[in-house]
Amino acid sequence: MRSLKVLILEPDPYQMMALHQMLNAVGIYDVLTSPSLAAARCSLERRARVDIAICDPQRRGGEGLALIRYLATERKASALILLGRVAPGLLTDLDAMLDEHQLKLLGRLHTPVSAVLMRGLLDNYLQTSAQAASAGA
Repeated sequence: MRSLKVLILEPDPYQMMALHQMLNAVGIYDVLTSPSLAAARCSLERRARVDIAICDPQRRGGEGLALIRYLATERKASALILLGRVAPGLLTDLDAMLDEHQLKLLGRLHTPVSAVLMRGLLDNYLQTSAQAASAGA
């Protein structure tokens, strides 16, 4: 798999480890893991941007939604995978914000995350990225 840069915002160490291992299993090794919004922002300031960010927008304390806003307004990611259940009203608001800032929503995954579904979202991202690159060439 092409070298993707991925950021995971996940406070639960076991869930974070499972997601990290899942990404490694499909050939993605450039993975930033952050237990908090502050850690994620610090990592992004050092690394510039990522291809894909993975987070739960409804995390307690609003850190997931705050990260998504930061990624969108600062253009720190190209695409997003949402974890967990997302309220329909929030999803509508997110869609508008993501469209405005050209941050692509790859999809939503429920926990426990399925490796097959994760791989499908990653493959979709790579395919659309390759098509956009060849169309722009």
